[in-house]
Amino acid sequence: MSWAMAGAGLSLAGGAMSASGNMKSGKAARAVAEYNAQIQERNAAIAEQAAERKIFMKDVENVRFRQEAGKFLEGVGVSYRKSGVLASTGTPLTVALASADQADEDVENGSYNARVEALGLRENATGYRLQAGLTRIEGKLRQQEYKRKAMSSLMSGAQGAFSSLRLG
Repeated sequence: MSWAMAGAGLSLAGGAMSASGNMKSGKAARAVAEYNAQIQERNAAIAEQAAERKIFMKDVENVRFRQEAGKFLEGVGVSYRKSGVLASTGTPLTVALASADQADEDVENGSYNARVEALGLRENATGYRLQAGLTRIEGKLRQQEYKRKAMSSLMSGAQGAFSSLRLG
């Protein structure tokens, strides 16, 4: 076997090894991107759950608040009646209605704020999903880049082999 043949074989082998390494690197890059995208999708699901939990917990809180407000208003009425004042007319009625209106307003404000916070959490979820898609695209592009490098390595190895044979 001549030195030219040996050089050609080494060039081909080197090109093939380099191409193989690039192909494996491409697959690894895409696998890492997929893993990261799955984490981002999990974060999106958690944000969605947090939004739903925020609204649910506010609804539970509102039920408790209304119950407490009802008990308070009943207590005020009892206090008026014990002192000999008719609680269903005049100032006592006005105070009770104002208190009830304030309680309703507090409930509505709290519900509105919970919905706004939930909207922010849902926006975060959308951002996570968009990032997951972008991460997948980046992984696919990295894999394609490594494939191009693999082809280039094969071509360089073949070119080196032909040069060795031509010179030898």
